Amino acid sequence: MTARSTFGKRIRAAKPRDKYYDLWDETVSGLGLRIGPSGQRSFFLRRKLPTGKVRSVTLGSADRMSVAEARREARRVLATLLDMPEEGRGPRHPGRPMAEFAEEFLERYARHWKPATLESSTLALRKYILPALGDLAVDEIAVEHVRDWFASMADRPGTANRSMPVLSVMMRMAELWGYRPHNSNPCKNTRRYRMKPMERFLTADEMARLNAVLTRDEFHCPREVAVIRLLLLTGCRVGEIVSLEWGWIKGKRILLPDSKSGPRTVWLSSAARAVIDAIPRYGDDCALLFPARPPDRPTVTVPHQWDRIRREAGLDGLRLHDLRHNWASVAAMNGVDLVTIAKLLGHALVETTERYAHLSDRSVADAADRVSSRIQAALTGHGRKREGGAGHADG
Repeated sequence: MTARSTFGKRIRAAKPRDKYYDLWDETVSGLGLRIGPSGQRSFFLRRKLPTGKVRSVTLGSADRMSVAEARREARRVLATLLDMPEEGRGPRHPGRPMAEFAEEFLERYARHWKPATLESSTLALRKYILPALGDLAVDEIAVEHVRDWFASMADRPGTANRSMPVLSVMMRMAELWGYRPHNSNPCKNTRRYRMKPMERFLTADEMARLNAVLTRDEFHCPREVAVIRLLLLTGCRVGEIVSLEWGWIKGKRILLPDSKSGPRTVWLSSAARAVIDAIPRYGDDCALLFPARPPDRPTVTVPHQWDRIRREAGLDGLRLHDLRHNWASVAAMNGVDLVTIAKLLGHALVETTERYAHLSDRSVADAADRVSSRIQAALTGHGRKREGGAGHADG
């Protein structure tokens, strides 16, 4: 069996584990596939340079790149790495116009992004980056240019914060492809604007009001009500629910073939499974749970109905995505650890889940208060006595 077929076969047979692990190609030295606990799979190249330093470069998702494509990209990147100039030396190809480099960057780097990310990044590049920096050569862009450009969008902090990572990865790839000196990214150490948190969590009273409206509307718009209930009960993203297919549902699990962080499993509670069981099937030849008309694409009516439902429930300003945050907040306040919450939400990095840490701390503090109160009551003689006469602080 050839090395090529062995690598491909091992990739197909590989399953997620509790921790990240790597598979290595026998054909291209240093080419590997990293598999995460969520099922995310990414090709990468790791090589030791003549300088003694070890460099790792992510090549792209295995969902959108074949083994053959990964090998071709690895060989191209490898040639660049081995020809990397010594630190402090100039680029191999100086004077590349930023406008020309932008087109090359989009062509070569697009495979690393999902369609939605590619669309938003292309918009940021064409609308915000090139108008400010497009007249410069790639190796002319300095820290001062980046600082002035970023400051010019102080009145649009969200736009600035979304555009900065795009410019940063462009500069990083410019180094790798020989258009800038090594280790010269002018975006390094640029602090993003502080943003007001947009997360909204529901109180018990608010959830009761929302449920009352949903229950009332189950016959008026059953499809949209089912979507909203599943968002509440699973913590999934809106796109993950509206695009659900019957074949992905296996007992008390949903096996999503793709998500923002790659393939993942969604665990269904009994309540969530009951919602799915009550959804009528459009037809045996329709794969979607929530089809539009024609039924070959997902429904697009949920946002419209949600605007009305949230107003009638007295929840103006509550976004559909906030139902995902609400699910995570309830989990954190009920003592679920952040690693588990991250896995359940499909976060590739636990750091993404750390916004709920204060809620987790609150639940622990509440538990400590309850335990201490019981002990104090027992110490002062106010604790209830169990049968048999022994005094205990009941838990």
